[in-house]
Amino acid sequence: MSNEAFRVSAVSNALSSIRRDKRFPQKVLAGHWEDYLFFEPFLMFDPCFIEIKNSLLVEEKASVIALINLGDDTPINHDDPPMIFIEQSTMAKEYISELESRGAPRGWRFVMDRYVCASDRGAWCIYCERQNDVAVFAFREGFLQSTRLQVEKLLKTTSIRFSSATGATEVFDFGKLVPSWRSALVAEHVPVGPKMNSRGSDNKSQ
Repeated sequence: MSNEAFRVSAVSNALSSIRRDKRFPQKVLAGHWEDYLFFEPFLMFDPCFIEIKNSLLVEEKASVIALINLGDDTPINHDDPPMIFIEQSTMAKEYISELESRGAPRGWRFVMDRYVCASDRGAWCIYCERQNDVAVFAFREGFLQSTRLQVEKLLKTTSIRFSSATGATEVFDFGKLVPSWRSALVAEHVPVGPKMNSRGSDNKSQ
């Protein structure tokens, strides 16, 4: 495939992963996902995201990631949305420069829009709402445990399966959410299947 074909696939995977008429706390991501790891959206626009990008592209044997600005309208307008492409060779400085050059004068690092992100292989997806200060990393069956652990570490995620308020500062704390909003988020996203521990292993003894 050509580089352009990989880009087209990444865009298609990203846009087909979301429901145009939904937003948090509803389930925005379409289809079946093994788990939903929630995190603070600002980390998606931080230099550390390039380290995550490197792990994800290697894990999937993918070529490119599409990051798409969905604006803040509901339903989402899919007609020619602004986007950037994160290649295997993209470095942190280049990524941040590209983010800051979009949506002047503030740039995508600070604009309170919604975003979706996926690769040309489609084994995972990220969706975030800057306005609500919530983002989610979802992955499909067969996703490598080692890569999941890397994502958990760098994005400081918490699985939806562990949505009780903890007061933790080192990972995403569902306790910061309004209780009724949190309850709706959990009801929409808790996967069917055996409960998992915080490292993603089955916890059948519980």
